[in-house]
Amino acid sequence: MATCKREKAEKACRYAEELFLTGDIPGALHEASKAKRLCPSLPGVANAVAAYEVHAAAGRSWRAILGIPAGAAATQDAIKKQYRRLSLLVHPDKARCAAAEGAFKLVRRACEEVLSSVASGRDPSPPPPMYFGPREPMLIYCPSCKNEYAAKIGRLEQQAGMKCARCPEWLSPPWQKKPPARKEPTAVPGRQVFQCPAKCPECGAAYTSKVCVGRWCLRCKACTKFSMVDVQGPDQATATIRKRA
Repeated sequence: MATCKREKAEKACRYAEELFLTGDIPGALHEASKAKRLCPSLPGVANAVAAYEVHAAAGRSWRAILGIPAGAAATQDAIKKQYRRLSLLVHPDKARCAAAEGAFKLVRRACEEVLSSVASGRDPSPPPPMYFGPREPMLIYCPSCKNEYAAKIGRLEQQAGMKCARCPEWLSPPWQKKPPARKEPTAVPGRQVFQCPAKCPECGAAYTSKVCVGRWCLRCKACTKFSMVDVQGPDQATATIRKRA
């Protein structure tokens, strides 16, 4: 029974992460809270719940982010104590979820705003909508799997980053651009340029790219798959399927 509950809690945590990355903050908080009820001892579940709670409160006020009721009297010591408690919970080193970094920044900013309002006797301005708003299409390049794909980027992704759509790599801004395609080698004294003698290990079609002696990452025009090719000479080369990182 305990194992079953733990598995359900782990599944709920994964689903909460997916919901958060799509911008569904209430849904992420609901799933993480369910995971905490199922298995309170699950590593990181309390930290994830705290991080999602901070994001959910960001649409209300700075006081709400710190968990201080609106209109309630709060001393500077009480505000700092609440800040230390929350910052430890949502610190990215402890709350290993996509919401952690943004939550940590929100808690720090909330502490500054509320302390300033207490010192000056004014009401703090409402927090900006950091993680809500329209998403714009953008080409994203992953240096790990060397793929470029279209993704929708909003405030959430600009602050917390996003997972690559092609591999498990976590991508963070500033977004990288796809490097220019490598040009075919030019013939110079001491270097011979020739058509690659290897065949694609996926479909068996011959490569048409011009190469020289060395190691090349080539794309088959027939099946569009990439392979690593070790070229020893005009008549000898070994092609292997390129494995993603």
